[in-house]
Amino acid sequence: MIEDIRYLIVFAKIAEIGSISKGAKAIGLSSATASQHLTKLEKNLGCALFYRNTRKITLTHDGEKLLETAKFILETYEQGINDLRKSSIIGNKKLNISIPAIFIHGEFMNHITDFIKDFPDLILNITCDDEKNDIVFENIDVAFRIGEPLDSSLKAKYLFDLPRSIVATKNFLKIYGEPKIPYDLEAMKWIGLSMRPHSRILKNNENGEEIKISYNPNICVNNVEASYQLAKLDAGLAAPPDYLIQNDIVKGDIVKVLPQWELQPLNVYAIWPANLPINSIAYSLINKIYSSFNSENIKYHIYRNED
Repeated sequence: MIEDIRYLIVFAKIAEIGSISKGAKAIGLSSATASQHLTKLEKNLGCALFYRNTRKITLTHDGEKLLETAKFILETYEQGINDLRKSSIIGNKKLNISIPAIFIHGEFMNHITDFIKDFPDLILNITCDDEKNDIVFENIDVAFRIGEPLDSSLKAKYLFDLPRSIVATKNFLKIYGEPKIPYDLEAMKWIGLSMRPHSRILKNNENGEEIKISYNPNICVNNVEASYQLAKLDAGLAAPPDYLIQNDIVKGDIVKVLPQWELQPLNVYAIWPANLPINSIAYSLINKIYSSFNSENIKYHIYRNED
């Protein structure tokens, strides 16, 4: 009985996100453990809850019937935990955080300001930097970062995916020619990012084929927005987040390169020191950002079919 409640919470989170691996990350489990819980729940109930293939999962008829009950249990659990954490937050209301500079624009800052409204006495120091600096050395309570965590001594929580596209100006493509296949991109001029590898994985929207390309940038910067501004000045190809390019795409100032090939999105994580108290205000901020990006249809489109 008690175990089934745990399994139902796992089932509800997987159904909410649409991915076993990301559902597992959201509740602090490994993909293997979440899969085991799901299998045990299906065995206990005597029915399948998901249809699975290599690309996505979808609810079965029995899964749809069970979902409302599971969602109620999950929401009750999460609300209870969040209320307890909020009521027992430590007295120190000073918080040091780090965010990618590119998040200055878009919904991320809106959610930060909403959080500040919930805690009007909070003193918040924000470092805006696309470089991945040492958060312990710099006394950062929580860092929000683009890309997979590298330091195993820190704790991490997956938040959302950040879709992006390869773009250039029409004039740049007129001068250097439009690529026909992904491998053509390797010989073109790029604006690289010093904190990212100089490679990209592209997926064909029609047949699912994946191709990895590598390139040597002729310009390298440490700021995503700077790379995009250089691309808008005909300096080369760039791969900024989709939310940053929307207006320029509509105006025709910039175009997507090889639009039939989808660029692999980047994961966004919260990173924090392992000794951070669980009742700290930093945990409340992490949960606020996670729930905001996973309960709204916002500009950062969340991919839901990558198992």
